[in-house]
Amino acid sequence: MDNFEETNNIETAVIPKGTVINGNISINGRLDMYGVVNGDINSDNQVNITGNVTGNINAQNLFTKDSFIVGQIACEKGAAVRENTVILGDIMAEDLVIDGAIQGNIDVRNGITIGDGAIVDSDIKAKTIQVNNGASINGTCSLCYADVDLEGIFPVVEEPEELEEDIITEESEEVAVEDDIPTEEIAAELTEVPVQLEKSEDKPKAVAKPRAVAKPKVVAKPKAIKKVNAE
Repeated sequence: MDNFEETNNIETAVIPKGTVINGNISINGRLDMYGVVNGDINSDNQVNITGNVTGNINAQNLFTKDSFIVGQIACEKGAAVRENTVILGDIMAEDLVIDGAIQGNIDVRNGITIGDGAIVDSDIKAKTIQVNNGASINGTCSLCYADVDLEGIFPVVEEPEELEEDIITEESEEVAVEDDIPTEEIAAELTEVPVQLEKSEDKPKAVAKPRAVAKPKVVAKPKAIKKVNAE
């Protein structure tokens, strides 16, 4: 089957499990896909996928669970990549919720919410990013859509100028050549053994003997006091 087109004005078109469509799908309305599609899917409404798609997806909203998708995804509004979903391709949307695994560039004009079991191998552009504990992310994150003046917050610091290297002119080279000492004289000076002069030992000066200390004079003993007989 080359193409599958839904032209009737119905609210939802269903591709049941076990159905394989080799071709593009274009639908005006909602699509619930449980089978396999090898082709592009285009819808002006919501597309719910629980199956395998090899092709590009263009929709207003996208919901995927237990799916494997290889292709580019573009949504006018939001996209939700739920559990057990692997997407190999770029994603563009207004808002994005990730609980599965994505490998490809992500461009979201508003916010991204990355669940605790998500695996993202992508370069992310968004306005806000919420990452729950346990998520695995490999790639760069740019808040290029945020209303933040980064240059006003983080001023540019000028790097110091590099020091100029010394320039050797011809005149300086000539002066250096004239001042060079012949190698023979240098060798002779190196072979000479310097003679060490013996330092004369200074003899210690004689120490003056201390003067004799004068002996103290003998103090006269007091005379005996006569006893006065009491009358």
